[in-house]
Amino acid sequence: MLLSIASQDVDEQAARLRGWHQTYAQMSPGRFAGTYTEVRFDDVHLFVEYTSKGLFQSGELSEAVVALGVPLQLCGSGVFCGAITNDTTVHHFSGDGGFEFYSPADLVMGGVVLSRDRVLSALSDDEAASVETSLDHPHLSVVQAGKIAVMREFLRGFFEMLENAPRLMDNAPLQRSLRDSVISNVTELLVDDAHPEGELISLSKRWQIVARARDFILSRPESPTSILDVCKAIGVSRRTLQYCFQDVLNLNPIAFLRMVRLNGVRGMLRTCASVSEAATYWGFWHFGRFSQDYRQLFGELPSETYRRFNGKG
Repeated sequence: MLLSIASQDVDEQAARLRGWHQTYAQMSPGRFAGTYTEVRFDDVHLFVEYTSKGLFQSGELSEAVVALGVPLQLCGSGVFCGAITNDTTVHHFSGDGGFEFYSPADLVMGGVVLSRDRVLSALSDDEAASVETSLDHPHLSVVQAGKIAVMREFLRGFFEMLENAPRLMDNAPLQRSLRDSVISNVTELLVDDAHPEGELISLSKRWQIVARARDFILSRPESPTSILDVCKAIGVSRRTLQYCFQDVLNLNPIAFLRMVRLNGVRGMLRTCASVSEAATYWGFWHFGRFSQDYRQLFGELPSETYRRFNGKG
Protein backbone atom coordinates (compact mmCIF):
# COMPACT_ATOMS: atom_id res chain seq x y z
CA MET A 1 0.00 0.00 0.00
CA LEU A 2 2.96 2.33 0.69
CA LEU A 3 5.17 2.84 -2.37
CA SER A 4 8.45 4.76 -2.08
CA ILE A 5 10.92 5.11 -4.98
CA ALA A 6 14.07 7.13 -5.65
CA SER A 7 15.15 8.12 -9.15
CA GLN A 8 18.03 9.83 -10.96
CA ASP A 9 16.22 10.22 -14.29
CA VAL A 10 13.58 12.86 -15.01
CA ASP A 11 11.64 10.61 -17.38
CA GLU A 12 11.43 7.85 -14.78
CA GLN A 13 10.33 10.43 -12.23
CA ALA A 14 7.57 11.76 -14.49
CA ALA A 15 6.20 8.25 -14.95
CA ARG A 16 5.71 7.75 -11.20
CA LEU A 17 2.33 9.50 -11.15
CA ARG A 18 0.24 6.95 -12.98
CA GLY A 19 -2.59 8.38 -15.06
CA TRP A 20 -1.15 11.91 -15.16
CA HIS A 21 0.38 11.64 -18.69
CA GLN A 22 3.31 13.71 -17.44
CA THR A 23 6.48 14.82 -19.17
CA TYR A 24 9.42 16.47 -17.40
CA ALA A 25 12.16 18.56 -19.03
CA GLN A 26 15.12 19.51 -16.81
CA MET A 27 15.72 23.28 -16.73
CA SER A 28 18.61 23.72 -14.25
CA PRO A 29 22.10 22.18 -14.48
CA GLY A 30 23.45 19.22 -12.53
CA ARG A 31 22.58 15.60 -11.81
CA PHE A 32 18.89 15.09 -11.15
CA ALA A 33 17.64 13.33 -8.00
CA GLY A 34 14.05 12.66 -7.11
CA THR A 35 11.92 10.67 -4.71
CA TYR A 36 8.28 9.70 -4.85
CA THR A 37 6.12 8.22 -2.07
CA GLU A 38 2.44 7.38 -2.44
CA VAL A 39 -0.50 5.63 -0.84
CA ARG A 40 -3.61 4.53 -2.74
CA PHE A 41 -6.79 2.97 -1.37
CA ASP A 42 -10.35 3.04 -2.69
CA ASP A 43 -10.51 6.29 -4.68
CA VAL A 44 -7.98 8.14 -2.50
CA HIS A 45 -4.45 8.85 -3.71
CA LEU A 46 -1.92 10.69 -1.53
CA PHE A 47 1.66 11.40 -2.54
CA VAL A 48 4.80 13.40 -1.74
CA GLU A 49 7.31 14.12 -4.52
CA TYR A 50 10.79 15.66 -4.31
CA THR A 51 12.59 17.00 -7.38
CA SER A 52 16.10 18.40 -7.03
CA LYS A 53 16.21 20.46 -10.24
CA GLY A 54 14.05 23.05 -11.92
CA LEU A 55 11.66 21.31 -14.31
CA PHE A 56 9.18 22.16 -17.00
CA GLN A 57 6.26 19.84 -16.31
CA SER A 58 3.19 19.16 -18.39
CA GLY A 59 0.40 16.68 -17.89
CA GLU A 60 -3.30 15.98 -18.02
CA LEU A 61 -5.65 14.08 -15.72
CA SER A 62 -9.11 12.65 -16.10
CA GLU A 63 -11.89 15.18 -15.52
CA ALA A 64 -13.43 12.60 -13.16
CA VAL A 65 -10.90 13.43 -10.43
CA VAL A 66 -9.91 16.42 -8.32
CA ALA A 67 -6.13 16.64 -7.95
CA LEU A 68 -4.62 19.29 -5.67
CA GLY A 69 -0.98 20.03 -4.94
CA VAL A 70 0.36 21.83 -1.85
CA PRO A 71 4.09 22.67 -1.72
CA LEU A 72 5.64 21.26 1.45
CA GLN A 73 8.96 22.91 0.58
CA LEU A 74 9.21 25.76 -1.89
CA CYS A 75 12.60 27.35 -2.57
CA GLY A 76 11.93 30.36 -4.75
CA SER A 77 8.88 30.53 -6.95
CA GLY A 78 7.50 28.67 -9.92
CA VAL A 79 4.97 29.35 -12.64
CA PHE A 80 1.83 27.23 -12.86
CA CYS A 81 -0.54 27.71 -15.79
CA GLY A 82 0.76 31.25 -16.19
CA ALA A 83 0.52 32.28 -12.51
CA ILE A 84 3.28 32.68 -9.92
CA THR A 85 3.37 30.12 -7.12
CA ASN A 86 4.02 31.01 -3.48
CA ASP A 87 3.42 29.66 0.04
CA THR A 88 -0.33 30.36 -0.05
CA THR A 89 -1.20 28.92 -3.45
CA VAL A 90 -2.83 25.57 -4.13
CA HIS A 91 -2.19 23.84 -7.46
CA HIS A 92 -5.32 22.51 -9.19
CA PHE A 93 -3.82 19.92 -11.54
CA SER A 94 -7.03 18.37 -12.86
CA GLY A 95 -9.44 19.70 -15.45
CA ASP A 96 -9.82 20.17 -19.16
CA GLY A 97 -6.79 21.14 -21.25
CA GLY A 98 -4.00 19.87 -19.01
CA PHE A 99 -1.46 21.82 -16.95
CA GLU A 100 1.99 23.33 -17.44
CA PHE A 101 4.27 23.96 -14.48
CA TYR A 102 7.74 25.45 -14.26
CA SER A 103 8.80 24.05 -10.88
CA PRO A 104 11.81 25.40 -8.97
CA ALA A 105 14.71 23.27 -7.74
CA ASP A 106 14.43 21.41 -4.42
CA LEU A 107 10.66 21.34 -4.55
CA VAL A 108 8.70 19.01 -2.27
CA MET A 109 5.10 18.75 -3.47
CA GLY A 110 2.34 17.07 -1.50
CA GLY A 111 -0.64 15.87 -3.50
CA VAL A 112 -4.18 14.62 -3.02
CA VAL A 113 -6.36 13.01 -5.67
CA LEU A 114 -10.03 12.18 -5.08
CA SER A 115 -12.97 11.41 -7.30
CA ARG A 116 -14.81 14.54 -8.36
CA ASP A 117 -18.17 13.01 -7.38
CA ARG A 118 -16.94 12.27 -3.85
CA VAL A 119 -15.71 15.84 -3.37
CA LEU A 120 -18.93 17.42 -4.65
CA SER A 121 -21.11 15.10 -2.56
CA ALA A 122 -19.31 16.32 0.56
CA LEU A 123 -20.44 19.91 -0.10
CA SER A 124 -23.77 21.61 0.41
CA ASP A 125 -25.72 22.46 -2.76
CA ASP A 126 -24.61 26.10 -2.62
CA GLU A 127 -20.98 25.17 -2.01
CA ALA A 128 -20.98 22.61 -4.82
CA ALA A 129 -22.44 25.15 -7.22
CA SER A 130 -19.75 27.71 -6.36
CA VAL A 131 -16.90 25.19 -6.49
CA GLU A 132 -17.83 23.05 -9.48
CA THR A 133 -16.82 25.47 -12.22
CA SER A 134 -13.39 25.94 -10.61
CA LEU A 135 -12.78 22.20 -11.01
CA ASP A 136 -13.14 22.38 -14.79
CA HIS A 137 -9.63 23.68 -15.54
CA PRO A 138 -6.13 23.60 -14.00
CA HIS A 139 -5.20 26.79 -12.14
CA LEU A 140 -3.70 28.25 -8.98
CA SER A 141 -5.87 29.42 -6.10
CA VAL A 142 -4.84 31.59 -3.15
CA VAL A 143 -5.84 30.07 0.20
CA GLN A 144 -5.71 31.36 3.75
CA ALA A 145 -2.34 30.60 5.31
CA GLY A 146 -3.98 28.73 8.20
CA LYS A 147 -5.86 26.39 5.90
CA ILE A 148 -2.86 25.52 3.79
CA ALA A 149 -0.80 24.99 6.97
CA VAL A 150 -3.37 22.43 8.15
CA MET A 151 -3.07 20.51 4.89
CA ARG A 152 0.73 20.58 5.04
CA GLU A 153 0.69 19.31 8.62
CA PHE A 154 -1.76 16.56 7.69
CA LEU A 155 0.33 15.31 4.75
CA ARG A 156 3.63 15.44 6.64
CA GLY A 157 2.14 13.77 9.69
CA PHE A 158 0.40 11.05 7.71
CA PHE A 159 3.49 9.94 5.78
CA GLU A 160 5.62 10.14 8.92
CA MET A 161 3.12 7.95 10.73
CA LEU A 162 2.92 5.46 7.88
CA GLU A 163 6.69 5.20 7.63
CA ASN A 164 6.90 4.31 11.32
CA ALA A 165 3.84 2.04 11.45
CA PRO A 166 2.83 0.90 7.91
CA ARG A 167 0.48 -1.83 9.10
CA LEU A 168 -1.89 0.73 10.59
CA MET A 169 -3.41 1.12 7.13
CA ASP A 170 -4.58 -2.50 7.23
CA ASN A 171 -7.28 -1.37 9.68
CA ALA A 172 -10.59 -0.57 7.91
CA PRO A 173 -11.85 1.94 10.53
CA LEU A 174 -8.55 3.81 10.22
CA GLN A 175 -8.96 3.96 6.45
CA ARG A 176 -12.40 5.49 6.95
CA SER A 177 -10.99 8.03 9.39
CA LEU A 178 -8.21 8.89 6.95
CA ARG A 179 -10.65 9.25 4.05
CA ASP A 180 -12.82 11.62 6.08
CA SER A 181 -9.78 13.67 7.03
CA VAL A 182 -8.65 13.90 3.41
CA ILE A 183 -12.08 14.98 2.16
CA SER A 184 -12.48 17.50 4.97
CA ASN A 185 -9.09 19.07 4.27
CA VAL A 186 -9.69 19.19 0.52
CA THR A 187 -13.10 20.81 0.82
CA GLU A 188 -11.71 23.38 3.26
CA LEU A 189 -9.20 24.39 0.58
CA LEU A 190 -11.91 24.63 -2.07
CA VAL A 191 -14.64 26.52 -0.23
CA ASP A 192 -14.40 30.25 0.40
CA ASP A 193 -14.68 31.41 4.01
CA ALA A 194 -17.08 34.23 3.17
CA HIS A 195 -20.46 33.83 4.79
CA PRO A 196 -22.81 36.43 3.32
CA GLU A 197 -25.95 34.85 4.77
CA GLY A 198 -24.60 34.87 8.33
CA GLU A 199 -26.41 38.00 9.45
CA LEU A 200 -29.71 36.47 8.37
CA ILE A 201 -29.49 33.70 10.97
CA SER A 202 -31.24 34.68 14.21
CA LEU A 203 -29.57 34.22 17.57
CA SER A 204 -32.02 31.48 18.59
CA LYS A 205 -31.38 29.66 15.32
CA ARG A 206 -27.60 29.85 15.91
CA TRP A 207 -28.07 28.32 19.36
CA GLN A 208 -30.18 25.54 17.87
CA ILE A 209 -27.58 24.74 15.22
CA VAL A 210 -24.78 24.59 17.80
CA ALA A 211 -26.92 22.43 20.13
CA ARG A 212 -27.81 20.00 17.34
CA ALA A 213 -24.20 19.75 16.24
CA ARG A 214 -23.00 19.20 19.81
CA ASP A 215 -25.65 16.52 20.45
CA PHE A 216 -24.76 14.69 17.25
CA ILE A 217 -21.04 14.69 18.06
CA LEU A 218 -21.59 13.53 21.63
CA SER A 219 -24.05 10.83 20.54
CA ARG A 220 -21.23 8.99 18.76
CA PRO A 221 -18.57 8.61 21.46
CA GLU A 222 -17.23 5.38 19.98
CA SER A 223 -17.23 6.54 16.35
CA PRO A 224 -14.83 9.12 14.90
CA THR A 225 -16.84 12.03 13.53
CA SER A 226 -15.80 14.57 10.93
CA ILE A 227 -17.12 18.06 10.24
CA LEU A 228 -18.59 16.60 7.05
CA ASP A 229 -20.58 14.10 9.12
CA VAL A 230 -21.92 16.89 11.33
CA CYS A 231 -22.94 19.14 8.45
CA LYS A 232 -24.75 16.33 6.67
CA ALA A 233 -26.49 15.15 9.85
CA ILE A 234 -27.95 18.55 10.76
CA GLY A 235 -28.39 19.87 7.22
CA VAL A 236 -26.17 22.98 7.22
CA SER A 237 -23.15 24.09 5.25
CA ARG A 238 -19.65 24.14 6.70
CA ARG A 239 -19.70 27.95 6.56
CA THR A 240 -22.94 28.13 8.53
CA LEU A 241 -21.60 25.75 11.15
CA GLN A 242 -18.41 27.79 11.46
CA TYR A 243 -20.34 31.04 11.82
CA CYS A 244 -22.69 29.70 14.48
CA PHE A 245 -20.00 28.07 16.64
CA GLN A 246 -17.81 31.14 16.47
CA ASP A 247 -20.67 33.46 17.36
CA VAL A 248 -22.23 31.35 20.11
CA LEU A 249 -19.23 29.66 21.76
CA ASN A 250 -16.35 31.80 20.47
CA LEU A 251 -14.91 28.46 19.35
CA ASN A 252 -14.77 26.98 15.90
CA PRO A 253 -16.38 23.56 15.32
CA ILE A 254 -13.05 21.97 14.43
CA ALA A 255 -11.64 22.92 17.85
CA PHE A 256 -14.75 21.52 19.58
CA LEU A 257 -14.53 18.31 17.59
CA ARG A 258 -10.82 18.03 18.40
CA MET A 259 -11.61 18.14 22.13
CA VAL A 260 -14.24 15.42 21.70
CA ARG A 261 -11.75 13.30 19.75
CA LEU A 262 -9.03 13.84 22.36
CA ASN A 263 -11.43 12.61 25.02
CA GLY A 264 -12.16 9.64 22.77
CA VAL A 265 -8.44 8.83 22.63
CA ARG A 266 -8.18 9.08 26.40
CA GLY A 267 -11.00 6.58 26.85
CA MET A 268 -9.55 4.19 24.28
CA LEU A 269 -6.13 4.22 25.97
CA ARG A 270 -7.61 1.93 28.64
CA THR A 271 -8.07 -0.97 26.22
CA CYS A 272 -6.04 -0.43 23.04
CA ALA A 273 -2.68 -1.96 22.15
CA SER A 274 -0.80 1.31 21.73
CA VAL A 275 -1.09 5.09 21.77
CA SER A 276 -0.70 5.22 17.99
CA GLU A 277 -3.66 2.87 17.52
CA ALA A 278 -5.91 5.11 19.61
CA ALA A 279 -4.64 8.31 18.00
CA THR A 280 -5.13 7.18 14.41
CA TYR A 281 -8.51 5.60 15.20
CA TRP A 282 -9.71 9.03 16.31
CA GLY A 283 -8.27 10.76 13.26
CA PHE A 284 -4.96 12.13 14.57
CA TRP A 285 -2.28 11.64 11.93
CA HIS A 286 0.41 14.04 13.13
CA PHE A 287 1.69 12.47 16.34
CA GLY A 288 3.77 15.45 17.46
CA ARG A 289 0.84 17.86 17.22
CA PHE A 290 -1.49 15.29 18.76
CA SER A 291 0.76 14.84 21.81
CA GLN A 292 0.95 18.60 22.31
CA ASP A 293 -2.83 19.01 22.08
CA TYR A 294 -3.40 16.06 24.41
CA ARG A 295 -1.01 17.40 27.05
CA GLN A 296 -2.54 20.87 26.82
CA LEU A 297 -6.02 19.46 27.49
CA PHE A 298 -5.21 16.78 30.08
CA GLY A 299 -1.95 17.95 31.63
CA GLU A 300 0.02 14.84 30.67
CA LEU A 301 1.31 13.10 27.57
CA PRO A 302 -0.81 10.31 26.06
CA SER A 303 2.03 7.85 26.73
CA GLU A 304 1.82 8.75 30.43
CA THR A 305 -1.94 8.16 30.43
CA TYR A 306 -1.46 4.82 28.67
CA ARG A 307 1.11 3.63 31.19
CA ARG A 308 -1.01 4.75 34.11
CA PHE A 309 -4.19 3.10 32.79
CA ASN A 310 -2.38 -0.14 32.02
CA GLY A 311 -0.21 -0.39 35.15
CA LYS A 312 3.02 0.14 33.27
CA GLY A 313 4.43 3.05 35.17
